[in-house]
Amino acid sequence: MSRKGISESDSAIIPKARKDTHKVILDWLSMQKRGSLFDVPAGYGHLSMHLKNMGYQVVCGEVEPDIFRVKDIECIYTDLNVAIPMPDGSFDYVCCVDGLEHMTDPHRAVSELARVLKPGGIAIFALPNYSNIEKRFRYFWRGYVTRPKTLEDYQGAGSNVFNFHNTTMPITILDLLFAINGLKVETILQDKVKGKQYFFLPLLLILKLEASLSGSRSRERHRSDLTLRREVILAGNDLIFVARKG
Repeated sequence: MSRKGISESDSAIIPKARKDTHKVILDWLSMQKRGSLFDVPAGYGHLSMHLKNMGYQVVCGEVEPDIFRVKDIECIYTDLNVAIPMPDGSFDYVCCVDGLEHMTDPHRAVSELARVLKPGGIAIFALPNYSNIEKRFRYFWRGYVTRPKTLEDYQGAGSNVFNFHNTTMPITILDLLFAINGLKVETILQDKVKGKQYFFLPLLLILKLEASLSGSRSRERHRSDLTLRREVILAGNDLIFVARKG
């Protein structure tokens, strides 16, 4: 099933993800060679619209394609928990912004996104940063990293679990998931810096001191290179990965 977005003015199409996240991704892609790009979940089409205007050949996927609002861009029904209805190696780029955390099977989602990506192609993933120092402290203090939802919340969201954060993956699991699917992270982009993160600097210094005093085997076992990486532990709301398919 596919459809064209309904005609609306550009200013009426808002992002479902954070605007700061879209801006970082658009700024990065503005400096890259243009090519074919698959954007999923596309939401209302805010990111897709701007990428098309930059010169990318954009195809979109969405589990609720009726919400897509951009004219002249194809939006196909796509449930990332199941499959992407595209052949292997179809795209130069894939973008999955605020998608993996909504999946009940993120392993399948990453596998499918890697499958439709050409060898040497670029995958961009943006999802909540469950590994920053603020989230760590929240888990210690509250016992959760994402706000609890009720049955009433679920029913109010159309009884669709994909409207909630179903998967909270730390940086170590994400890194493994990408590696399993032949994706090598080349950079982690930063969204808006959160000033209150620096309130936790004393705790961060203790963590770094403990890691430095540990042996190399301990640091390797606990992946301190990832968990204490500045772009992760002091990053804002989202982690934005740029990974290349080998």
